[in-house]
Amino acid sequence: MSEVGHLLIFASRLFEVFGFLMVILFIFKGIALKYVFITAGITTSGILFSLFGFLSGRISALQSFAIEGVFAVFILALAFHAFMEKREERRRLPKPPEKVRCPVCMGFVKKEDQYCVAREGKDLLYFDTEEHLRRFLEDLAEYKKLRKLNIKKIEDVYVKGWSQWKKVEEYLNGN
Repeated sequence: MSEVGHLLIFASRLFEVFGFLMVILFIFKGIALKYVFITAGITTSGILFSLFGFLSGRISALQSFAIEGVFAVFILALAFHAFMEKREERRRLPKPPEKVRCPVCMGFVKKEDQYCVAREGKDLLYFDTEEHLRRFLEDLAEYKKLRKLNIKKIEDVYVKGWSQWKKVEEYLNGN
């Protein structure tokens, strides 16, 4: 095999490493498991297909490189779709689930109320009035102790009727 053949095989293995790195990235970024398994399956299929084909002499180094390249492009497209779906999920405006309670007054929050939501990562806290949300944000340390909440920092807030989430700083400053 020529030097070019060795380089193509090396590049093919880099594509395989890229596939596994994408799987690890998906896991750490909290991407849906379906994308993790699809990416792992594509990567494993590419490895088996090109490796056994190359070792059996049925495909050349160039064909192995082309196969892995096509799989890498497919994984990139899948990653783009997965991250866009995650972004849309994060932008989605929340509706309160059944029997959720306001952390300030412990009253039930209903969809018919002028409810508000505070978000920390994936966790959502629902409030029955905007006044309760504001009071909670202003006395966060006190409510964390009182209700035994495991919250580090509230990132975004949403009030029913708004078209999108707002950063806490914007909300508290009145923008």
